[in-house]
Amino acid sequence: MTTSKVKTGIDAAFSRPLRPVYIVMRHGFRKRCLSRSAALNNLANYMTSHAFRLARVDTHYPDTPVIRDGMTVHQLGHFTEEYVDAHRRCVRRLRRLLARKREIQQWQEKHDALTDRYRDFMKTKPF
Repeated sequence: MTTSKVKTGIDAAFSRPLRPVYIVMRHGFRKRCLSRSAALNNLANYMTSHAFRLARVDTHYPDTPVIRDGMTVHQLGHFTEEYVDAHRRCVRRLRRLLARKREIQQWQEKHDALTDRYRDFMKTKPF
């Protein structure tokens, strides 16, 4: 018994093509990454930034004026503690979702193998 391949939200956001490159797409952003951890970090960044933007909460501390080459330049502030905590939670949840998805796929493969064996067994049933 084959199951139809339906793309879920996490499949659409986090995909790996045949090339050794991960492509992350979410909320209008797109990034190609060479490692799985970089892809997860970027996906968490897009998701967390979007949530903070919807809630109208700042993700960075205020800019600081810095003098470079005799000119005043505004340097972007560091991430806020709330953003860093939310980003960590997002990465942890994404890893948990991917692990759960992997478990379900392994179970589905075992189920399909058992179903095939049962069908073959039923074909040998005497009438």
